[in-house]
Amino acid sequence: MARDRSPERDKARQIWLDSGGTMTAREVAEKVGAKPEQVRKWKSLDDWNAALEAQKPPRKRGGQPGNKNAAGAGAPMGNKNAETHGAYSAVRIADLPPEQREYIEGITLETEANMLTELRLLIAKEADLQNKIAALEGADPDTLYIDRVVEMRTPKGQERLKQQMEKLEALQREEDSLLWDMDTESGKPPTRQQEKKLERLQREIAALQDTTGDKARELEESAYNVTMQTVIKASAFDRAMKLEAELNKIHGRIIKLLDSIKGYELESRRVRLEERKYNLAKQKLSGAFEIDPTTGEINDETEGDGDVFAD
Repeated sequence: MARDRSPERDKARQIWLDSGGTMTAREVAEKVGAKPEQVRKWKSLDDWNAALEAQKPPRKRGGQPGNKNAAGAGAPMGNKNAETHGAYSAVRIADLPPEQREYIEGITLETEANMLTELRLLIAKEADLQNKIAALEGADPDTLYIDRVVEMRTPKGQERLKQQMEKLEALQREEDSLLWDMDTESGKPPTRQQEKKLERLQREIAALQDTTGDKARELEESAYNVTMQTVIKASAFDRAMKLEAELNKIHGRIIKLLDSIKGYELESRRVRLEERKYNLAKQKLSGAFEIDPTTGEINDETEGDGDVFAD
């Protein structure tokens, strides 16, 4: 007939779990009035480690509640750590180079001044393209220039790293269990076999920690392998043709801008003529004419600059 289960066995298990697995076999034995050797046996038979892992809350990805890992650290405001191509990044004027910032801050709502600035920039771009075309025309026709580099990349395998991490966790659990069994507070010194096993486990754990750490850093720096690379080159003639095409676009923009400037000037003249007509009609209605003292003619351009004569 099987013996009844000792109530101290379950009590010892609960005391150890409540301590979070920090109590030694001797401390648990003193709490329940049993021998440390008996407590170690209960721990092994009832698999206390599995019960301890089961009662822990599931670990979420990222920092855990209440942790202060990033206290006083972290990326500064406005950093670009997560930027990829930058097409959708927020742009601050303060982050631009001084010359670009000065140009942007100098933009006004004066239409004529803005059009003149744009015309100067287009003419400068035109001169730059002409200089590049002239340099290519004098270059060796057999010289090839790199246009672009096309790379084919494949994701780096992480299965090997995952297997190593699982092996590392298993070795660490085995080390914890061995250290529990080697608890010297029971009065018995660890055996030579246990010491050798502990040394072997610690060597394997240290080696795996170095390997997995290096592998993780490598994957963080570059998550892809370059499997194929194609370099596309162009001759001096091909490059000159592309620059000519861009130069033609700049010419078109200059002509269009000149038309806009001409239209703006004509509109400004029309507005000034309408203002003069309005001032003259206003003087006729009032019967008081403004006479320019220099020419002796009616002043219809501004109000209040000449002598006033009434009919």
